[in-house]
Amino acid sequence: MEELSFAADASVACSLEAIKGSQSPFDPRIHSSRPQFGQATSATRIRKLLSGSTVSSSESDYERVQDAYCFRCAPQVHGPVIDLLRETRRMLEIEINSATDNPLVFVDGDDAEIISGGNFHGQNLALASDSIAIACHELATISERRINQIMDPKWSGQKAFLANREGLESGLMIIQYVAAAIISELHMLANPATTSNVPVRMGKEDHVSMGATGCYRALQSST
Repeated sequence: MEELSFAADASVACSLEAIKGSQSPFDPRIHSSRPQFGQATSATRIRKLLSGSTVSSSESDYERVQDAYCFRCAPQVHGPVIDLLRETRRMLEIEINSATDNPLVFVDGDDAEIISGGNFHGQNLALASDSIAIACHELATISERRINQIMDPKWSGQKAFLANREGLESGLMIIQYVAAAIISELHMLANPATTSNVPVRMGKEDHVSMGATGCYRALQSST
């Protein structure tokens, strides 16, 4: 997911070049006015990737008033994903280094005490997995919108679907078809696993996280 978030920022920079878009939305002054870590990180990545560009414009006399949201708001969409991944990594590091058995045995000198508890409950992993699945969906949907903009002559100024012979060739139209199909799948996978709790064991285990299902689904989404 961390590699994917970087690739998403790189795709913004490439796509902005394709439509000869504006670099102004990535001005650090904009993002310091809303100091969200992930947003600033995304904007910085995109800005650095566009450094020295002679295609995209950072001038105030840019021919269009504004680019579409899928370009202009990319840091505001990608940024929360970066923040989510930072928090998920923090939580996972704690989980990996924690005791999640039940019961737990505590030894103090020659004394030992066995205590039943609930550290096995995977709610934090479950909620994180739901969020990751949603994040994958959002990265995909905003990416597909950039594909659409690039292949639309109204926005890109290029031939429709980037075809050499418009009408005779489909160009990169199939790329958008594939993106649309993937988004449909991600939409289904983005449904939360945590809301599907089913009590078992005659009500003793009456609230479970469904974290294993959620994490497996998150892995499917990210790959």
